[in-house]
Amino acid sequence: MNLFENFEDIINEDFIAKLKSYSSDNLGDVEVAVKGVFYTLVAGLIRRTNSDMSAGMLYNQIKEKYNKSSIPEDKSLLFTQKGLMEKVSEDGSKIISQIFPAYKSPLLSMIGSYANTSKNVTVITSGLTSSLLIDLLGNKIDSENLDKDGLIYYLKQHHEVLLQKAPESLMEKMIPALGLQELINTKIVAPKKPEARAAEEEVVNSSASLPSEDYRNDSASETFFNKKILIGFFVLALLGGIFYYLWAQNGDFSFFSKEEAPVESMDEELMFADSLDKVSKDSVKINARLDSVKTKEPLNATEFTALKQYVSDASKAEGSEFDFKSIQYLDKSFDLTNESISVIDSIAGLMNANERLQIKITAFSEGGDLKLNNKRAFAVKKVLLRKGVNTIRIDAGSGGNGGNFPKIKVVTK
Repeated sequence: MNLFENFEDIINEDFIAKLKSYSSDNLGDVEVAVKGVFYTLVAGLIRRTNSDMSAGMLYNQIKEKYNKSSIPEDKSLLFTQKGLMEKVSEDGSKIISQIFPAYKSPLLSMIGSYANTSKNVTVITSGLTSSLLIDLLGNKIDSENLDKDGLIYYLKQHHEVLLQKAPESLMEKMIPALGLQELINTKIVAPKKPEARAAEEEVVNSSASLPSEDYRNDSASETFFNKKILIGFFVLALLGGIFYYLWAQNGDFSFFSKEEAPVESMDEELMFADSLDKVSKDSVKINARLDSVKTKEPLNATEFTALKQYVSDASKAEGSEFDFKSIQYLDKSFDLTNESISVIDSIAGLMNANERLQIKITAFSEGGDLKLNNKRAFAVKKVLLRKGVNTIRIDAGSGGNGGNFPKIKVVTK
């Protein structure tokens, strides 16, 4: 059985009825919310399998969370044991922050809008659903002794099933809100089992050591091959001449006109922040500042030093938050000051040196402007991305009313 079948076995009519009665706030459709969260998180898992490093981290995170899970084998006990539902939902909220760090804020907003559920119901259902999902995956890894490649193979098998199962109304919200365009743009190719790939490689390697029939009787083939090489050189020379002509005419070269030239797309949260129209301008501003920075040391070494010491101290639990007053914005905007870049560069260096480190950037403004705060947080994230930090390791969002500087929380270390 796949993840969807296993999950649907759990959230039967009786389970949903008990979940509805668990909360006094019955706004919206709880079942729609639960399934919406599940489909969205599965999409996030499939996405993470596209990177070997991310998949390796995911594998370890799932095993760790599964070993610490509070979910009983009999899921009906969730509603009978006092305090257990709160514990599972709270654990699930942490799972989203750690395994899907860039998803939490846009996920809650998107599901609330999709299922018309209140914030309280959305938080409970998302936490419970993520805990159940990790429990299913952890059980799969444990019972079948899957390694990282086995998990990747298993998750990728759900790509096509997800596109068939997820309602169109959910996909319309999920894809732009969470930056999951590759789910529908990527050509679906049936994944190969890890052992099948290994056997295929062995056959290829064995074949490479044997002389072929074509090689023993190839006077005609060799002549044809030589002609192909000559044609290839001719095509390359022709293309080179065209490229040189275009460069000589315009001073640069692009396959696109200046009006059509694509710009670097924002990460998934920028779509949520309603600032797509400023992608090109923001990228240009940030790139210009990055090019102008000479120093790698932060202007205010005290804040960065405190963060660095905390990260390296294994005796201190994760979850602490730091005020970074050395990161400042221009008045009433989300543009970073030039002096702020060196501070963010240092944070990027720390994250690149500590692959387990995941953070949450929270930005503020006078009056608590939600859109401005989101853009401020994403401006810091954008610099970190330019320095090579993986987007899944950074959450960013609004913190409400506050000062002209962000806070950085260590989610995992």
